[in-house]
Amino acid sequence: MSSSQPPSGKRKSLGFDELIAILVAFGTMGAILFWVTGKNPNQFGVKNWQFPAVFSDSAPAPASRGILMPAAPSSDLPAPAPAKSPAPRATTLIPSLRNNATGVGSLGPILPQNPPVGAIVLVPQTPIVGEASPPAITKPKGAKPKVGAVKFSDIPDNYWALPFIVALVDRQIFTDFTDNKFRPDEPMTRAELARLIERMSDKQPVQKPINFADVKDKNPAASAIDGSVQKGYLKGYPNNEFRPTKDVPRLEVIVALASGLKLKQPGNASKILELYTDRKQVPKWAVDKVAAATEGGIVVNHPKPELLQPNKAATRAEVAAMIYQAMVKNGQVPAKPSQYVIDPVKSSK
Repeated sequence: MSSSQPPSGKRKSLGFDELIAILVAFGTMGAILFWVTGKNPNQFGVKNWQFPAVFSDSAPAPASRGILMPAAPSSDLPAPAPAKSPAPRATTLIPSLRNNATGVGSLGPILPQNPPVGAIVLVPQTPIVGEASPPAITKPKGAKPKVGAVKFSDIPDNYWALPFIVALVDRQIFTDFTDNKFRPDEPMTRAELARLIERMSDKQPVQKPINFADVKDKNPAASAIDGSVQKGYLKGYPNNEFRPTKDVPRLEVIVALASGLKLKQPGNASKILELYTDRKQVPKWAVDKVAAATEGGIVVNHPKPELLQPNKAATRAEVAAMIYQAMVKNGQVPAKPSQYVIDPVKSSK
């Protein structure tokens, strides 16, 4: 038969074994909670808490001493001024950087595995690797014309005008030669002289071109004739003629160069022409021009310096020598010594 009496209101006190079990259970739960919060404090908003090192992972040791680090906080560098904001977290090494930085010496102490709380750790964004500097690139300077590189089969090495010819050929002022022959003793036409003047002169046009009746647009020398006329070197003949195929006299070469260079006419023109034994062959309209060219060192007489031979057809060698002397007077080329270049000062002594 069951008892009809209600149970007693008194509870039985816990025994010793039960108390021990309860303490062990609470201790275990607390240890688990402490371990979890120490492992990831940001998850529970306890990032400013400090936990023993047994509950946190130690910072991985760097694979090598290749990454450059600043001096440790214990160095003599002045400590940073305290800031009102919370102390920044210590920055650990990035694994990708540690793997790539090799072979570079350290410029400062390597940070310990566990930097002090509040220390500022600077890690370069990219590893510094020593690289050889590329070789310096130097631009080659423009090559100057090399005088003496041309050899002609019809000009001996001791030919009197060889230095002048070679210099002009090297500068591409003379280009009309074939079969390795220069033909130095052949006469030159007015059209050929116009081509040389056009290549030689860097002067700007000073007058309008002349529409010569005997120079057609299809003429290969038409452009050179116009240029030499506009620059003040050459002139035409009566009846609006240029006469491009006519052999040019030495007198016309001398007058053309003196006119184009605008040489100053000396006051003692007649006195200067006394250097030439055939001075009476010089027409009056050309006396001042010939005297100016003589004083300017443009006149070249071969084989006898005292013979001007004004009416003789100028040879290719003679024109080459006087064209070169005109370039010397204009400051384009250096002078070359020659006994056939007329110098009034030396000749008067």
